Amino acid sequence: MSARSAARSKPLPKSYTEQQLVFLRSHLAEYERRSHGPVRGDAKKFALERAAEFIVRFGLPENVDVSHDTDARYKEQLYCWYKNTSGRNRRKADGKPKSSGRKDTTEQAQWEQFSEPSSSSSPTITFTDTTPANSSNARAHYNNPSSTLANALQPSPSPPPPVTINSLREAFLANVDSSLLAAQIQSFVITNPSQLPLAPVLSALFQAITVDHGTLPNVYLNRFLSATKYFSAAISHAGAIGPMAGVRALHMQIRKAAKWSPTSAAVPSSTSTSMSAELQRITLDRARRKEYILWARIHAGALDIGAFTFGYELQQQQQSSLSSHIQVPPDVFNESRVFSEIFAADTVWEEDEVEWVAGALVLQALIRSYLNHLRTLHVQHMRTDKRRKYEELLARYEERWKEMKDETRQAIVTEALLAAKADLARFGP
Repeated sequence: MSARSAARSKPLPKSYTEQQLVFLRSHLAEYERRSHGPVRGDAKKFALERAAEFIVRFGLPENVDVSHDTDARYKEQLYCWYKNTSGRNRRKADGKPKSSGRKDTTEQAQWEQFSEPSSSSSPTITFTDTTPANSSNARAHYNNPSSTLANALQPSPSPPPPVTINSLREAFLANVDSSLLAAQIQSFVITNPSQLPLAPVLSALFQAITVDHGTLPNVYLNRFLSATKYFSAAISHAGAIGPMAGVRALHMQIRKAAKWSPTSAAVPSSTSTSMSAELQRITLDRARRKEYILWARIHAGALDIGAFTFGYELQQQQQSSLSSHIQVPPDVFNESRVFSEIFAADTVWEEDEVEWVAGALVLQALIRSYLNHLRTLHVQHMRTDKRRKYEELLARYEERWKEMKDETRQAIVTEALLAAKADLARFGP
C-alpha cells in the first residue's frame, strides 16, 4: 500500500475541545434554520463554510498524516457533526428513538409479547424474519407504548436563558474565555438584529467599566477585542463583517461619544416645578459629564493598546497566520490617529471645562502611544515638528487649567499634563 493510500485510510479523530464545541454549537441554530429552508443544499453549504472557518481558527487535528484530501475529509466530518447533532435534537423534540435497520432481540421479544393475546387458549401468532427492513420503524413506534407515553409526559428541556445586556456586562466583569464571550455576543446579535447590532454590546462594555472603576479601561477593551477575533461572518456592523465588525463598532462609538452637548435647561410650567426641574437637570448634567470623561479615558485606552490599528493587524494575521506580531507601518499608524489628533487640538478651544479634561486625557495618550511606537521602530529621537506641536498643545492646556473652577476636574488635568511632560522629557530632545 502506498503512503498516499495509507494517509487516506487513516481515520480523523472525532473528539473536540470545549472551545471548538462552543464554536460549532454557536452556528447550529442557523444550520437547522437553513436545513428547513426552501433552497436545497443551503444547509450543507453553510456547514462547509463554517468548517473552513473552523480549520482556519483551530487548524487540523494533531498527529494526522496530511494529504491532499485531508482538508476536504475534515470539512465533511464537521458537516456530519452538524447533520447528526441536528438530527438528534429533532428526534429528542419529537420524543422518538433513533431508528435502526437491525433487529434487536429484546425489541423483538417485547413486540411479540405485546402482540400475543392474554388468553392461553387463543392461537399463537408467530413472527418470522420475512418482514421488510423498512417496517422496523413501525415496530419502533409501537414497541413500548408506556415508554412513549412517559416521554410525552416528561417536560421538555427548558431553553437556555436569552443573552441580555446585563448578562453581557457580567461576562465582561467575570473575564470569561474569549471564545465563550464571542458566542454570547453572537447569540445576542442573532436575537437582536439591526444595522448596528454591536452598539448594545458596547453599552454593556461601558457599564462594566463604570462598575469596575478601579480598573483601567484598557483591560476591558482588550477583553472585547480578544472576543472579536472569534466573530463569524454572521456578525455585521455598519458594513463590516466578522472580526472587523467589532473594530468598526468600537471606533464608531468612540467618535460618537467624543461630541459634547450640554444639557439644555427645562422650561418650567409653573414656579412650583421650577426648583425640582432644575435639580433634575443638574443631576442629569453631572451624570453626563462623568460619562463623557469616562469615554475620554476609553478613547485614551484605545490609543494605548493600539485599538485604532487593530483592524490592520487582523487583516495581516489573516493573510499570514505564521506571524504572531505585526509591526504597524508609520503611514498606517499616523492615519489611525488623525481623529484623536484633531480632537485634542480642537477641544482646548471649547468653552466647557469637561471638554478640556477630555482633551487633556487624549493628548496624554497621544504622546505616550507615539513614543511607544517610536521605541518599537528603534527610533531614538522624535521629529522636531512633532515635539513642537505637542509642546504647544500642552502649553494651551496649561492656560485652560488656570481657568478651571472645579477642583476634581482640575486635578485630573494636572495629572495628565504632568505625565505627558514627563514622557516627553524622558524621550530626550
